[in-house]
Amino acid sequence: MERKLNSEMFVLRSIACLSIALLHALYRVYDDGNTPWVESVGLLLTFGTPVFVFISQFVLSFAYPDGIPAKFWEKRIKYILLPYFFFGALYAGLKGLDMAGSEGIPLLQAFWYFLWRHWLLGDFHGYFILIIFQFYALFLLFQKHAKKFTPRSILIASFVINVAYLGFFNFTKPVDTVAAQYIWDKLYWVFSPGWIFYFTVAYYLGRNEAWFREKLKQFRLAVCVLPVVTGAFVLFVNGQGWITAHSSKRIDMLLFAMSMILLLFTVASALKKVPRVLEWSSRYSFGIYLLHPLLLALFVKLPSSFGLQNLGLFSVLLQFVGCVVGSAIIMNIANRIPGGAFVFGRVGIGINQRKPPKPLDKPISTSIGNMN
Repeated sequence: MERKLNSEMFVLRSIACLSIALLHALYRVYDDGNTPWVESVGLLLTFGTPVFVFISQFVLSFAYPDGIPAKFWEKRIKYILLPYFFFGALYAGLKGLDMAGSEGIPLLQAFWYFLWRHWLLGDFHGYFILIIFQFYALFLLFQKHAKKFTPRSILIASFVINVAYLGFFNFTKPVDTVAAQYIWDKLYWVFSPGWIFYFTVAYYLGRNEAWFREKLKQFRLAVCVLPVVTGAFVLFVNGQGWITAHSSKRIDMLLFAMSMILLLFTVASALKKVPRVLEWSSRYSFGIYLLHPLLLALFVKLPSSFGLQNLGLFSVLLQFVGCVVGSAIIMNIANRIPGGAFVFGRVGIGINQRKPPKPLDKPISTSIGNMN
């Protein structure tokens, strides 16, 4: 089964990846977004995670509208799930070291405390991979059973489920227990109902890509205006304190993230060629996603003479570029080592590549959503 590539996904994947890295660099310099303008910019930048969900399913639906690729689970387990376990253990070890040093807890006990939470609950930034695997399974079910229902009915149902799910956690408070508090704070992020609308939209648009392009051209003005309107609405809701969570897991982010997806797809479709920097960052997006928090944490430990902490926006720029480029370099080196792709994932296929290069030159595809 020959795989088809969609050039717009390189742009969307790159922008989504870079927006998340920029968000975290911004929060590192400006104290987790406690400055009002940083809070607003940071909130809007969270659209990157929903875009990743959209991409992962659009790519599959576009490339394989009528079937399922060979070795579907094998490749995803080796090059996405194994890196999830490795980085879950790595970040658990770093957090364990910090806890052992600050609270005097035995290192092994601290490590185990974080390890099981990372692996089973997705209690680190890798939680996104658990979401993606749920949608991989759902994609296989859709391939077999979606034809029994109309696209409109599935889209409406998924939107209602998504809104109801997020609304429940956005507007209710947990009972006074540690478990309930944890579910409301983090765990509800991991489950597919919180992202199901992005999946269904991507599934049908990927299967009807030519129709999608024509509709974007027909409603180009609306596509350009929607992000402004929905983004302003998100900031208004946040300013009023109606929803206080500063994340992509908000009801109002559903509309903003979808409007950004439409805008980015429209802009990408108008490009004669994918800019090299966007193609490059798209190919390394999986490594950037997993590694950039580690590099940002290391930058904090550097002496102030390096200029990475106290120079305002210039510090943000330095840390952003440093974590993106540094992550790509580490991933590239790892892919040249036997077995390194099982730890860091594989470097993605370029837009003009149709066959995988030789293993020790440029290993074949990976980026979330960029696999057979």
